[in-house]
Amino acid sequence: MTPAEFIHALSVANERRKTARTVAASLLFFAGLVLVGSYVVRAIQPGMGQTMATIALVGGLGAILAVRVINMHRTEILDDILLSGFRHVGGPDVARRAAELVTLHRRRQLADTLERFVEVAATNHPCSVPLHRPALRELAPKVHELTARLREPETTVQPSGMVLVRRLVTDGSESPIFAPVGPPRDLERALDRIHAELGYERIVVRRVDDEDTGTGLRLAA
Repeated sequence: MTPAEFIHALSVANERRKTARTVAASLLFFAGLVLVGSYVVRAIQPGMGQTMATIALVGGLGAILAVRVINMHRTEILDDILLSGFRHVGGPDVARRAAELVTLHRRRQLADTLERFVEVAATNHPCSVPLHRPALRELAPKVHELTARLREPETTVQPSGMVLVRRLVTDGSESPIFAPVGPPRDLERALDRIHAELGYERIVVRRVDDEDTGTGLRLAA
């Protein structure tokens, strides 16, 4: 998407969220007003008032659910903006989202989840979601390298990389972690891209026969 398309999509999401919030507040207020009119002021017949309040309450709860769905869609737009590199698009909303993604608390949450997936794959414990267990077992060292970096307070990570980490952990339709079949290479490519987007130096792995020469092999970013 172009910057103009991102701006338009974010504007539409913001407007829809505002409308849904207004509808939710109005319907819930109306439901309360009807109940007061029925049981306190006695200006409305209780049976009719209860029916009207119920309809308004259901509508209000539906509007609240709509706000949650819109917020999820809006978050994906903000993440797409960060991933695209157009951080000047979206203003303070994008800046807040970037700051939220790179907090140490958020990083450790995602690291915990990744390590849990590796543990489940290694032990063959049951899991509530389908996992690509062979890929997780084979690529466990790379996953642990990633989680170690995420946990280090001194390590600075880029928001775009954290977008990819979040989607690796939560995107059930696209993440190679949740595809029970397929080559492990898909997960390996995803991990390599995450390491590249996070923006830190990869760990240097040295071979025994390189010790005398002082040369080492750096893992691909």
